[in-house]
Amino acid sequence: MKIPVAGRRTRLIAMGYGLALFLWMSVEDNAVWPVTLHGLGLAALIVNLALLDKMGGKFIPPRYLPFAGALWGALIGLGASLAVTGLMFFKNAVHAHFFLDYPPELMLAILRRAPAWTIAGSLAGIGLALAWLSKLPKKNESTPEEMAEGTT
Repeated sequence: MKIPVAGRRTRLIAMGYGLALFLWMSVEDNAVWPVTLHGLGLAALIVNLALLDKMGGKFIPPRYLPFAGALWGALIGLGASLAVTGLMFFKNAVHAHFFLDYPPELMLAILRRAPAWTIAGSLAGIGLALAWLSKLPKKNESTPEEMAEGTT
């Protein structure tokens, strides 16, 4: 399997995410789910951009996909916990209210969940890798194009 190279679409996705984050920061909001989704998006964006930058254009044998998926998911899960906490802290600092949007106890509770989020991300990564593997053609199996052409 060949890892794609970062291109124009990757930059547009990063800019779109930055715009969404900028708009969210300006809104007076203290709900936990928006910051959690933004933190997950930030972690996924950082891990995927790093992967495309360092490994883009290289081939990975299919047998390594479950391990790579576990590592990819674990990094996103751990990064999501850190990113959510960082975004909560940054929003508290920007708005500078006497009563914080996100109290320190909530931020510490998110950090305490980092191991669980890492494991959940790892399991999700393994699941996605196995689903991807199930879609790859087998070595002695014809592709639909080959079957249509009759070259099997």
